[in-house]
Amino acid sequence: MQEWWSAKELATLAKDRGINAFPGSERGVQLHASREGWAELGPSRCRRRAGRGGGLEYHYLLLPDPMRAAIELRDTRAQLAVRHEAEVARDDRRVAALRASALPARERAVMEARAEVLRSIEGYAIAQGQTRAWAIAQFLEAVADALLRQDLESRRDDGLPLTEREVTSLGRPLVLTAVDGFDLSVRRLIDANDRRGTASISRATLYTWFKDRDEGGVPALAPATTKKAQPVPACFATFLKFYAMPNKPTVSDALDQYKAAHPEPEMQLTIDQVRYILRTRMNNIERHVGREGLLTLRARLPYVTRTTEDMWPTTVYTADGKTFGAEVLDPVSNRPIRPEITTVLDVVTRKGVGIAVSRKENVIAVTEALRKACAQYGIPAIFYADRGPGYKNKTFDADVSGLMGRLGITKMHARAYNSQAKGLIERPNSTIWDVLAKRMPSYIGDDADKEAKKKAHQQSRRDLRTIGSTRTMPTWDEFLSICEAWIERYNDQPHRGLPRIEDPETGKRRHMSPNEAWEAHARNGFEPITISADEADDLFRPYEVKTALRGYVSWNNNKYFDHALAPLHGTRVMVGYDYAQADRVWVREYDVESGQPGRLICVARFEANSARYVPLTYERAALEKRAKTRIGRLDKHRAAAIAELRAPLLEAPVQAPMPIIESVPAAEPVPVTSIAPAAAATRRRVFASDEDLAAWALLHPGEVTAGQARVLRRCLMTETGRDLLRVSGVDTDALRDVLRAVA
Repeated sequence: MQEWWSAKELATLAKDRGINAFPGSERGVQLHASREGWAELGPSRCRRRAGRGGGLEYHYLLLPDPMRAAIELRDTRAQLAVRHEAEVARDDRRVAALRASALPARERAVMEARAEVLRSIEGYAIAQGQTRAWAIAQFLEAVADALLRQDLESRRDDGLPLTEREVTSLGRPLVLTAVDGFDLSVRRLIDANDRRGTASISRATLYTWFKDRDEGGVPALAPATTKKAQPVPACFATFLKFYAMPNKPTVSDALDQYKAAHPEPEMQLTIDQVRYILRTRMNNIERHVGREGLLTLRARLPYVTRTTEDMWPTTVYTADGKTFGAEVLDPVSNRPIRPEITTVLDVVTRKGVGIAVSRKENVIAVTEALRKACAQYGIPAIFYADRGPGYKNKTFDADVSGLMGRLGITKMHARAYNSQAKGLIERPNSTIWDVLAKRMPSYIGDDADKEAKKKAHQQSRRDLRTIGSTRTMPTWDEFLSICEAWIERYNDQPHRGLPRIEDPETGKRRHMSPNEAWEAHARNGFEPITISADEADDLFRPYEVKTALRGYVSWNNNKYFDHALAPLHGTRVMVGYDYAQADRVWVREYDVESGQPGRLICVARFEANSARYVPLTYERAALEKRAKTRIGRLDKHRAAAIAELRAPLLEAPVQAPMPIIESVPAAEPVPVTSIAPAAAATRRRVFASDEDLAAWALLHPGEVTAGQARVLRRCLMTETGRDLLRVSGVDTDALRDVLRAVA
């Protein structure tokens, strides 16, 4: 900001700003300064201007407030104008840089070559202490000389005669050498000239290049685009209706359909025209819109990477279910099934903190996996899962009795049909359980060999049909043990999503394992919020609001009675239940303020006034419901098959004419000969029970007939039959070996 002002400058400022409180003429300012005694204040406030005949200058602090405000406003505007000009220049440079980066390869190469030519000329002029015009003239002479020598060398290579002077000129190098050591080849001149291999450059061309660069920067040296892109025909949008289909027709097939629907001359397109537009005028995403669904297109779109660097373990648990890729024996029906594995991972450490194996993904499996995770590793702050029925239900979300509210967990759901948002659990589900499935003989994935799958399938069904078990697939208990060991193996392996550390054994750097990441956070002060075994048993028990009536409460069509409920007739209580236990329920007070279960009133047990004589567990009810549905479907198929079989019989049969039988003379009597009595048949061995037959078969394996083997196989095919044989002291494994020998 200007501090010292002359009388003339102050008068001009006051006049321009319209300040009436200060003189608007030079003489008026001088008289004002004399009256105020500014000259007597010393050189810090009044001084002589440097130079011959300099007048007095006054410091702006002597001025009244309106004048000082006007000075500050003028300087502020000047600063803003300078700043604005700098920002405009910076924006222009950015736009030029963007324009240069967006140039095609040929235009960008020409621009760089021309800039190199201009820098070479300017460097030569600076080194010689001459002007740009002089350097341009020297450059043109050097270019002409270089082109002449290039022509002479070409003539010499072709065997044409050269003069002595021409031979002497060939001894110099074929490059333009500047004094500062920068070399510019003839090839670079050809690139800059952009004229089909011609290196000859005129003086006017060089001046034009310098002018363009001085006004618009280096990007202005790029040649103008010689070929404009042809507009896309309006009828191409109509063609896309036949091409952008989910069945992905070929270009030729889509064009044939388009031409058949639009034979008008103005709507015609050629195959080359369509392919050119698809290849050059549409990007990789536009070409697949309509041919691919939203989930597939998302794999081509940008994505957001989430970081967990500033988070502790147990902050977020994520869970998802996966159908196992191999078959396992069902613990209920002893038939091959593909179990559902629910996995709970800690997002920060990628550690598998809980798993549950079930016959299908439901709230029971999810609750069991979450219970294991919370009991062993701690309660999470956020539970992140999809919107499947196993995660979005009243057991989790109920305001009063939901597990999320009782445990203090905030549940988050991923967006529907957006598996990319759950990559942290989707990827481990594949890397963990798909690898395990491929190690089993009962693997039935799509990438397995068809012949091997068919052979394993036939072998397992034959074994189950004949002896009731098979070696090609594990039992349910064996599979549970395998899964527990496999998740521990995953937790001990390095994970690419975790930081790198130095391996203490090999000394090489590698990624941390989930267990190592968890331990590292524990060393830094992390302490999980754990719960005791008793608390876990009650916290993960679902509760429902029921009304006590005459000493009992109802749940799942069962009635549970206790004398402690008699005084609570008509009172709302909280009833807790176990999914696999139906002989009792836990009744607690209903806390109206918090909406949570309160004091334990009693453990009510299944008694009379019930709809069933045998208590029905939650799981058993689901099994019976599914079995009834399957039986209903089988009955429909059976009725349809019987109707199809009886359909021809219901049609009126064609009556054939009765044949005329002529009289036949009676045959002569046949003499009766005596028949010798047959030898007495071998007496069949009879057993009092199947257990006696099994015991006899173990003692006489070589005498077992095919019929007896069928009876024993039927016994081994059911769990009840196998239990009866074991109780009778029959070794079922040895009996299977005997039956295999008979087969």
